Amino acid sequence: MAGTGSLRTYLGTAPGVGKTFAMLTEGRSRALAGDKVVIGWLEPQDRAATSRLADGLEVLAPRFIEYRGAVLPDFDPAAAIASGADVVLVDELAHSTPDRSRQRWEDVADVLAAGLDVVTTANVAHLRSVRDYAARITGVGTVESVPDEFVRSGEVMLLAPPTEALRARIAAGVVYSAAQVGGALAYYFRAANLEALSELARGWMAGRAEAVGEDLLSRRGLAEPLAQPVVVAGDSGSRWGEAVIRRAAQLARTDDADLLVVHVQTGDGLARRGLDLPGHRDLTGELGGTYASVDGHGVAQALADTAKAQGAATVVVGRHRSRLTELAHGSVSSRLRRLLPALDVEEVSHP
Repeated sequence: MAGTGSLRTYLGTAPGVGKTFAMLTEGRSRALAGDKVVIGWLEPQDRAATSRLADGLEVLAPRFIEYRGAVLPDFDPAAAIASGADVVLVDELAHSTPDRSRQRWEDVADVLAAGLDVVTTANVAHLRSVRDYAARITGVGTVESVPDEFVRSGEVMLLAPPTEALRARIAAGVVYSAAQVGGALAYYFRAANLEALSELARGWMAGRAEAVGEDLLSRRGLAEPLAQPVVVAGDSGSRWGEAVIRRAAQLARTDDADLLVVHVQTGDGLARRGLDLPGHRDLTGELGGTYASVDGHGVAQALADTAKAQGAATVVVGRHRSRLTELAHGSVSSRLRRLLPALDVEEVSHP
């Protein structure tokens, strides 16, 4: 598209292969050539050589996002666009904002649309077509993802060092601290895992990621498909429930998860006015989810039972308007956190 900036992604087979180093090296080279280069986001690292490369380059101030009582820094695309830069360096393309309302690749897309060039980094395990294969091969679970088509819209530079060279860097403490070396070498950074990730990366570059991934799983006896993650939304049926459904759908898109919206019928005999269950069922369908009504003696317990049965990782509920009810019985979210201590329970305030 005319007027858009160019994208270059340094794609690594694993953490520690030198993606950030390569990004900063290019940034310094383009600055010497006369471009105005700014660092939009640099993932904190305790690596002296990488830190030295950042010296002398302008670092943009982050934006701050409030989430669960904490205020956390993140890349600020508006500041990047307003900086007057020719090139913006943005580490970790697959990252999501702390509140998971937006993914970094979406912010980068805004910067590109404003006409600025972007140089960024990602690991092959974060590519949407690859991440499930990588998760099953390494055994560490699925991670945040970035659409393949977005990365392919620009130039991709693959960084795939020999397996033993990377393991030597880890053992020497170049990538991780001494306290982390044992775990890293014992699990994710096993030689077989690194070699498989390199195969996946080369397969992706050749447009054969799925075929390579299936072959790797077959050779390892891991052909059974990985269960799709699930986000469960508790729908009250009120206007408030719509906000809960939309937030859950947003999280499901971010996590590439299935959306399940659940309305709990408690059987207490009370007639409730103003419910729009058919409308919410239609909305769920429009957002790509599944709607279900379940019977239960209590909303929190019924949602907890459903989340366990579905293997959900996240449950989204609304915050009750009545403080008196919350004081007397506890909020639905607080009860869910007690019933589901390993899950992420998110509460949506009344719009």
